[in-house]
Amino acid sequence: MKIIRTGFIVGVSMLVLTGLTACQSQTGEGETKIVRVAFNQNETHPEYIAMEEFGQKFKEATHGRYEVQIYPNAVMGDQGPVTELVRTGALQMAMVPVAVPEAYNRDFAIISAPYLYDNIEQMREAAKAGVFDELYETTKKYNFEIVTLYTSGARHIYTNKPIETPEDLKGYKIRVMDSDAYIRMAGLMGGVGTPMSQGEVYTAIQQKVIEGGENSEVVYDNFKHYEIAPYFSYTNHLVMADVVVANEDFLTDMDQETREIFDRLMEESMLREFELWNSSVEEPIEKVKNEGVTFVYPDIELFRERCMPLLLEIADQSEMTRKIYDDVERIKVEMGEETDG
Repeated sequence: MKIIRTGFIVGVSMLVLTGLTACQSQTGEGETKIVRVAFNQNETHPEYIAMEEFGQKFKEATHGRYEVQIYPNAVMGDQGPVTELVRTGALQMAMVPVAVPEAYNRDFAIISAPYLYDNIEQMREAAKAGVFDELYETTKKYNFEIVTLYTSGARHIYTNKPIETPEDLKGYKIRVMDSDAYIRMAGLMGGVGTPMSQGEVYTAIQQKVIEGGENSEVVYDNFKHYEIAPYFSYTNHLVMADVVVANEDFLTDMDQETREIFDRLMEESMLREFELWNSSVEEPIEKVKNEGVTFVYPDIELFRERCMPLLLEIADQSEMTRKIYDDVERIKVEMGEETDG
């Protein structure tokens, strides 16, 4: 992904900045600071709900000095450009995939590396334990900071037949995100990684341009991919993270007490979003079952072993990525011991 700087960004920046003064309001405590947050999904998404709840709590805790306004459905632009708006201060925050800060620091690839986690609970515990905090700090020099992490769930492969082994994917073109790592991942899993936008997947499968996709149960349902790819195989190859990026000047303008409130509520928001995500998966699973979808449970280790060289390559990019990898492995062992106990 390239860092995008276009006339569109400047235009939107001017539009947002022009409206900034008009959107200020007065409270009994003084001027209310509007916190604008960009988001590319709709208002029913767990991330939107978690951020909305954060905004309500932050406003209450600061006695109305801050008011969070979320702009969903990508009305502020794509996820790369909105991060530029955050950098310039035209927006205060945005919820974006972890691949966005990866454009500024490639070490961010470790957070959602293939087969790093067995489940989303392990990612949550790593984030809760502060495993990624040092990495978050590295973007400050670009005038934005990662203030929390959300999940968009585990991803699995769906196509027109059961996928039990890597051999079942031979010759199958699978839509992946536009990432060299994920294209390689699909190849290692036995298929052919084919990047394209999510909105093109349905027609591409229907026209046999590709044979399948990979995503969560929520996306599988929302985009009606079950209609043209009725076998959903739990390969569990990725646990995806989104991050909340915030303008550095916006953060440093807070007094110490306000920043402590902000950080505490952001951590609560992260835990709430993981909870909301887990709940959001149940309904689409039942719905697609009723549509005739067959769920397949392959031996994940067959796919994990093939992807291990890629995972270790990402882990060995730097001392920081190796430390994150080792810390996640330690957490996985600890959580396994707790379960066994």
